[in-house]
Amino acid sequence: MKAVPKVNTNGLYLEDELVDDTFSGIVPFYTPSSPTVSESDTNQQLDTHRFADSSSSTTDGTSSESILAGYTVGIPVPSGLYQPRFDIQGWLTYEAEYNQKLIEAQKAFEQLNNESQALFQKLHDEWQNKLENERGDEPVYYAQTFTAPERKDPATFWSEGLSDEAIKELTQKAGQQPSETEQLKQRIADLEVTLTQLMLSNTGK
Repeated sequence: MKAVPKVNTNGLYLEDELVDDTFSGIVPFYTPSSPTVSESDTNQQLDTHRFADSSSSTTDGTSSESILAGYTVGIPVPSGLYQPRFDIQGWLTYEAEYNQKLIEAQKAFEQLNNESQALFQKLHDEWQNKLENERGDEPVYYAQTFTAPERKDPATFWSEGLSDEAIKELTQKAGQQPSETEQLKQRIADLEVTLTQLMLSNTGK
């Protein structure tokens, strides 16, 4: 098992989820729809998430299945992000473009492989048709190697979801908060003051 991030429909990190070690890719997850959802609300939700929403509307305006709630992302969150955001739309577009490039590369490879085999067969036939003392070395066929298009680092689809102003405010608050060591020193100092006051009070009596 491994922990992978879950994000909402806007790509903002929600929490981690334990999945099988073989899990990869981006998988949508859904929540049960409310029977009180109005037709206008349902249509708006469908318009907003039409590329990945599996919900469908009944004739009375309620959803008969479920509403897209977010995605389970099989790509680790890079360190240093305050509010991680995953570019869902960018990922879907990239995957579609990459798959198209992969299909084109496979077609080009098959064509090159066929042409290479045809050329070898021609050379071998010519070699075989020559007299034995004129043949020379037998032609050797070298199999072509398929190379898939290079993939983009999937971690680049993670970005910072907070604005610069929000990050500045967050870091300022963190800087103002005393560390555990400083808090312990302060408590010791307060106890020393209290003890001194008690001793002076007893001495005065």
